[in-house]
Parts: sequence; C-alpha cells; structure tokens
Amino acid sequence: MTAYKIIDTQIWPRKAHFDFYRKFANPCFNLCVPIEAQRLYESAKDNRVSFFQLALYAILRAANSVPQLKQRILGEKIIEYANIEVMTPIMTDNEGFRQIWCENTADFISFTKAVTEKIEIAKTTAAAPLIVQQENFFCASCLPWVYFSAITHAEFSFGASVPTLTWGKLKDGKIPVSCKFNHAFVDGLHASHFFIQLETLFADPDSLWIEHPVEEKMI
Repeated sequence: MTAYKIIDTQIWPRKAHFDFYRKFANPCFNLCVPIEAQRLYESAKDNRVSFFQLALYAILRAANSVPQLKQRILGEKIIEYANIEVMTPIMTDNEGFRQIWCENTADFISFTKAVTEKIEIAKTTAAAPLIVQQENFFCASCLPWVYFSAITHAEFSFGASVPTLTWGKLKDGKIPVSCKFNHAFVDGLHASHFFIQLETLFADPDSLWIEHPVEEKMI
C-alpha cells in the first residue's frame, strides 16, 4: 500500500489558498525554465549510461524533494504521499508511445536497473496509455527534437493535482524544462524550489550515484 499522511486542513496554513484556487475552472499554471545540463550530459557519456534515464532520475529526485508536489486530493481528504513515482512515455517501433512506471530509488544504479528492461519491452509493445488508479506519481515526457521556450500540457480533467513535465532538446548546454502545477497546492515559491533542486542535481551528477534516503512511511 502506498504510504501517505492525511493533512489536517483545520490547521493547514494553505487551506485558504486551497479553497480559493479549487473554485477556478482551471487552477493550473505552467512554468518553463532553461536548465544547465552540459555536465549531466557529459557525465552520462563518460559513464556510458543513458542521458535520458539520468535526466529522468534527477527530475524524479527533485520532485520528491518538494512536499507540495506530492500532495493530492483523495476523496474528501487532502493527503501527502511519502514518495511519488514517475510515469514516462517510450516511443514504440511504430512511432506511437507506451508509458512505463518508474519507481523512486535510492540511487541511479538501482533506477537504471529497474527501468532499462521496461524501456526495451515498451519499444516493441503496441502503443497504448498506462492507466493507474492512484495519484502517487507525476508525468514526465522528453521532447528531444525541439528546444522550446513554452509548452502547455494535456489535462485529464481541469484542476488535476498530478504535475506534468516535459523537457526538450539539449542546446548550448541547456535543456528547457516545463512543468504544469496545480495552484491549489503549489505557488511560484514551491515551483522554484523544484527547479532550484533540479539545477543542483544537474550541476552535480555524481550525487545521483550516491544513495539517499527514500521515505517509505509517514510519521
């Protein structure tokens, strides 16, 4: 069972903002930031690992460092997951896509061992979306053919709590990273925390090989 804690909305400092933004037809906002990625690319090349996988793992680590990105609505409750995973599309042989589920792991070695086989299987599988019941994840897609400055994201429903992210082509040492956040949970400050942590991890790719704690239970 996925671990989470229930937020006591009676003492939750964000309650007034949550109630305000939940009334919006669409409370989500997109933020696109160019991130220095040359060191990450060179690290992937030097270590003969996938640049895509290394970037995806850094994004997953950064997302889990921000509590607001792990908060969701569950029935009538507001919850915060101990960990969120990432769902990402893999291009199939017929140029469709098949999504795979990637778990948050203690280090990149564990991550790549778990996802490499999934990626290879997805490439030769019929294109289809991955349907899941819980919201203990975020979506992350790579658009390696385009260096973009803005992008919007498809939404299953207006006001969806699950963050959606896309990163693009490496150009002049940078990649654009765009993420859709739900303003009921996330303000610009929290989004900035995510991007700052991502910049830190991209600038220090060696840290991605070092084990870090992955919380399994909420206190």
